[in-house]
Amino acid sequence: METENGKAVLDVVMPPKSGKAVELKKGQRIRITDIEGKQVCDVAVFNMENVREKLSTSYSRTRYPMKVTGDYIPRDHLTEGDTLMSTLCRPMMTIVKETAKIKGVHDTHHRMCNRYLYESNGYGPRDGCQEQIAAAVAPYGIASEDLPDTFDLNMNFTHDCENHRWWIKEPVNEPGDYVEMRAEMDVLVGLSNCPLDVMVPCNAFNCTPLRVQVLEA
Repeated sequence: METENGKAVLDVVMPPKSGKAVELKKGQRIRITDIEGKQVCDVAVFNMENVREKLSTSYSRTRYPMKVTGDYIPRDHLTEGDTLMSTLCRPMMTIVKETAKIKGVHDTHHRMCNRYLYESNGYGPRDGCQEQIAAAVAPYGIASEDLPDTFDLNMNFTHDCENHRWWIKEPVNEPGDYVEMRAEMDVLVGLSNCPLDVMVPCNAFNCTPLRVQVLEA
């Protein structure tokens, strides 16, 4: 399928509370569109040639490829032009575009929701992002305990310095907003359409579908 931004080699809709594994060749782009707005997508990334090399959100915040100008500044968020780095400190994916009015509202600090979170708070048994991504990447020989901390698209996770805590707020993205990332190596991307609709307004208490496209020139 041809689009205004190239050929779509994959174009699917992820139902609410589901996981998916997507393979990308170097140079291909993945576009994740929030169809109805205020929906979080947890993203795990693995090197297709060596799945033990995987996303490091801490390296992504602090060991990004140095720009032409500017100082070394460890950051608290990622946005357009930033690079997702691996556990071996190599570029995996670059954020090439995001359409939300307020950019960079994505989480790089919080680990995935999981069965323990729900069950310990009286909402289980139910799967979280941990289980959804684990099931999606299991055919590639990746165990649940080997999943990295994820890059959480649209998650509005803010730090309250005065009270020494974090707040999970409603996402700010609107219907049709998307984030597009380019693969800098052959990668496997594990996605979770976040199922959290209790306790906190992570998805505005209403889980909705996502559109996933893989684009190439």
